[in-house]
Amino acid sequence: MCLCIYLTAVLGVKAAAVAKSPQEVSGYLEENTTLPSGVDPSWSLIRIEWSIFTNITLIATYRNGIKNTERVPQYTGRLTLNTRSGDLTIHNLKESDATEYTVEVRNSEGEDKIHQIKLTVKQKLQQPSIQIVTSTSVESGCLMVVTCSSLDEGVNLSWSVEPVSVLTINKSDPSDSSAQLFAFVNTRENFASFTCISSRDTESVSSKPVTPKCDSKICGKLLNGTHSVTNKHSIS
Repeated sequence: MCLCIYLTAVLGVKAAAVAKSPQEVSGYLEENTTLPSGVDPSWSLIRIEWSIFTNITLIATYRNGIKNTERVPQYTGRLTLNTRSGDLTIHNLKESDATEYTVEVRNSEGEDKIHQIKLTVKQKLQQPSIQIVTSTSVESGCLMVVTCSSLDEGVNLSWSVEPVSVLTINKSDPSDSSAQLFAFVNTRENFASFTCISSRDTESVSSKPVTPKCDSKICGKLLNGTHSVTNKHSIS
C-alpha cells in the first residue's frame, strides 16, 4: 500500500508537469518562428532538451555547456537554440514542421520544468485580384460592376470604395472565394476606386486598387450572364 502511494505521488508530480494543454504557436511557410521554453527569465539554465513530442526524438540539446542543433536531418541548419532563455527558433518553416514539441529544462538550482508546444504552419494569404466586368454610361452617371477572387480557401472578401459616397451593392460567394460589387457613380463623383480585401483570422491582404473608366464598353460577363464580352476594358 505504501509503495503504491509513493509511486502515485512521484508519477503524479511528473504528470502534473505535463498535464496542461500544449501552448499553440503558429508560423508561416518559409519564414521563421520561435518556440518559447516558458521558463522564468531569472533561471540560469544548465540543461535544455527539445524533442518532437510524438516519439520523443531529441532535435536540439544543451548539456555540460555544449549545444547541439544538428541531431535530426529534417532540421539540419534550421535551428537556433537560445541557451539563456531556452527558446528554440526554427528557420525556413516547412509543412512537416507542424507537430508537437516538448522542452525539458533544468536550472542551476536543480529545478526542472517541462513545456509543450503545438506548432501550426500556415500559408500566407495571397493577394486577391479584381476583374472589371463592366463600366457603362447610364443616365446621370455610370454603372460599374467588378469581381474579386482569391486563390485561397476559407477567406472573407470585402471591399473598400472611394469616394465613400458611391452607391454600392455587394454580392459574395464564400463557396468559391469570390465577391461581386455593383456600383453607381453619379456625374458629380466622376470616378470610383475599388480595392478588394481578403482576410482570414487575424491576417488580411489587399488587392491593387482599380479605377475603371466610364464608357459604353463591356469588358466581362455579369455573374448571371446578362452581358457577354464585347470589348476589352482598360484600367487607368
